[in-house]
Parts: sequence; structure tokens; C-alpha cells
Amino acid sequence: MTDAIYNELRTIRSRIESIEKTQEVLVRAEADRILAGLLPIFRADLAMAKVYLAVDGRKGQRDIGTEIGVSEATVSRKIEKLRELDLVELVDRTASGNIYARTTIDRLLRLSRRVRAVIAEAAG
Repeated sequence: MTDAIYNELRTIRSRIESIEKTQEVLVRAEADRILAGLLPIFRADLAMAKVYLAVDGRKGQRDIGTEIGVSEATVSRKIEKLRELDLVELVDRTASGNIYARTTIDRLLRLSRRVRAVIAEAAG
């Protein structure tokens, strides 16, 4: 690769990092509002909460279903909703299925910890 290409790649990487930092600031600034919208969704759909916690960037939908005791179709529907909420993203496609991971929103809002609390609260 030429120096010009390396320089262009460095510029692109710098811009992406800047956008990510801006996103982090905005998400943290709106954390209470975002959580107020998300946590009731998980309280109303414990299967989705369990799917969310099982998504780890390594397991496919079938493995997640087996782990939490629901069908692969249920996992697929819950993942689609989680994708619409920008809480999970596709990271790989393998012969055994699609692999998803939680987005940076999980880290920024400590969402997994909060979802575990929702499940514990529901269990009594």
C-alpha cells in the first residue's frame, strides 16, 4: 500500500473514533431517559431479557435457545427486536447460524447488569 492510502486510512479511523466518542457523550448524557425507555421493555418480555444476556458474540441463535430454554424461532424474533433497538449487532455468519454481540450501549449504560436485576426482580 502506498503512503497516501495509509494516510487516508488513518484519517478515516480518526473520524470514526471521533464519532464514537461523540456517541458515548450523548448516550451518557441521556442515560436516564434511555433506560426509562428500555427497562420496561425488558420487564414486559423476560424472554427477550434472557436472550439479550445470552448474546455474547460467540453463540448462534440455536445455542442461545438451548441455553435459555426457548425455541430458535423465539430467539430469532427477540434478536430482531433487539436489533431494532440497536442493542445487538450481527458480528459473524457461520455455518451454524448468525452470531450477534451487544452494542456499545451495553457498556455505556451497564445495561446487562440492569437487565440481570430485572430478571432477578421478576423471579422474586
